[in-house]
Amino acid sequence: MKYKEDWADAQKRLEAFWRGEETDRALVGVLAPRKTSRLPKFPHLTHGPWLGGLEKYTDSESIRKWWTDPEENYNRLKLWFENTYFGGEAAPATYINWGASAGCAFWGAEPDFNTKSVWFHKTIENWDSWKWHFDTETNPYWRNILEITQLFIERNDEDYFIGVPEIGNAADNLSLIRSASDLALDLIMNPDEVKKAVDVMSEAWITTHETLHKMSLQANHGGGVLAWLNLWAPGKHDQIANDFSAMISTEMFEEFFFPELRKMGEWLDYATYHLDGPQCIRQHTEALVGQDYIDCIQFTPGANLPPASTPEYLPHFQKMQKAGKRLYLLVEPAEIEYFLNNLSSKGLFLNTYADSEDEADEIIKKVGEWSKH
Repeated sequence: MKYKEDWADAQKRLEAFWRGEETDRALVGVLAPRKTSRLPKFPHLTHGPWLGGLEKYTDSESIRKWWTDPEENYNRLKLWFENTYFGGEAAPATYINWGASAGCAFWGAEPDFNTKSVWFHKTIENWDSWKWHFDTETNPYWRNILEITQLFIERNDEDYFIGVPEIGNAADNLSLIRSASDLALDLIMNPDEVKKAVDVMSEAWITTHETLHKMSLQANHGGGVLAWLNLWAPGKHDQIANDFSAMISTEMFEEFFFPELRKMGEWLDYATYHLDGPQCIRQHTEALVGQDYIDCIQFTPGANLPPASTPEYLPHFQKMQKAGKRLYLLVEPAEIEYFLNNLSSKGLFLNTYADSEDEADEIIKKVGEWSKH
């Protein structure tokens, strides 16, 4: 593989990771600038692909083209790949990054393409007049996603993996196109409408994922990749999530949104649950570890909040491991020894970064020394 010469070794460890087998060390992905890179270090190396370059645009047409034009997307991914070292088990992967809820565009919400992100505004004002409609043959944003993905595939000569855009789960998409406050009230005032929305939107999630998975199957070596985490699996693999659950009780979470998680998780061969923030890990860990369709849990502490190595999180991580869930953590290099001293290396994946290839390789060596079985 062009952008990862040692992929064969990484693939063996990843296959063992997903089989639930012990490996010689914890899995680790380390992203760093390549020795040949002539560019400054990319920011957010652990959250690829790169989204830089927007700062030079001021007019809406150029900004929109930056997000939606296939060539713009391809040139950006190529620049990122050519200058980034994927150490350890980090898979060189790209995807169409329209934020975490691109699927809002399937339901009549016009994307706000700006210099910081893609945002979606309230679209469902009244349930009485709302009609669910998503035509895969005519929806311009779905067709745009297919066009960009096809170019990624055509230009890929065993160079990189291709992930699925974050289409988003029903709750998080509804929290945008209905608004979070209205959705919270709907759970009490309009429960049937919410349940219908979850059913309709989750079916669309599976339909679109099925199409994209089939398109990219060969490029992904018969597997699937969660691109923003550089995490490959030997089968259909993607993220399931519900950030909105931070606002509700576990009982409401289970009643309204667990059916969607199960539907998506059972369609996937390997489901990674994105657990976001302290409220979610405190409230919902017990319920989530009991779900058999969740294979891996990835925890994000949240922006400007204490890191994953905060001691209060450790019992939750240990509970996940005890339940047989694989655990994926985004960590600072200085946190690695702490985790390896307190967690089993079996089923553990640590994603971090380094300032050079040599530093990345040294981190991987230390992970081998510190890993505990």
